[in-house]
Amino acid sequence: MSLRRAARLAMLLAAVTAVLGSAAPALAVIDPTPSPLPPDQAQALATAPADVPTGSTTTSVDGHTVLTAATAAGADTAIESGITPDAAVGLSPLNDGESISATRPVCWANAAWNQWGTWPYQQRVTDTTYWCAVFASHITYRTSTTTASGTLCGVSWRTHALIGGGVGRGFTYFTNRASAGFACPTVIPWIVIHTTHHEDLKRTDRGVTTFVGSG
Repeated sequence: MSLRRAARLAMLLAAVTAVLGSAAPALAVIDPTPSPLPPDQAQALATAPADVPTGSTTTSVDGHTVLTAATAAGADTAIESGITPDAAVGLSPLNDGESISATRPVCWANAAWNQWGTWPYQQRVTDTTYWCAVFASHITYRTSTTTASGTLCGVSWRTHALIGGGVGRGFTYFTNRASAGFACPTVIPWIVIHTTHHEDLKRTDRGVTTFVGSG
């Protein structure tokens, strides 16, 4: 290799090294945490329609999984009157006081959410429910929890309530309301945007979940 060509190669390598070296610190200082915005901008984002407003996922689960879910903090649980939790989730035979049924409940788990606002001021409420039923007959067990989240909007409170249907013979469905309150900061510390949201979800003795209301 000629001396001139070697010198040019050395200069090229030095230039590439300098570019890569200068780029590395820039990547290291990127801050992924967004900062609060002025009140008018924050209000607009917090109240804007969400790009993806809802989502829902349902799976079949076994009785042990359902009973474990009922031990979660804040879980709201109901069992068919007159039977044990094991029988209600299909781990032991159903006994109605007169006879033992060969039919056992089957169980499902569903996580359904609604979202309001857009990033970084989005607010999401999620209802996670495990329930069991004698298929196409009646609900035997349910346990539900409400969670809520946001990037800048903090969760002030959350709650869960049964607003329709129930558990036991004669009940082929139940409807939950999951609610939460949010506090969304702005660049001015003493100006905070407060919102309250809820979602209503109907679940049936056939394992079906349907959104029936939100606000």
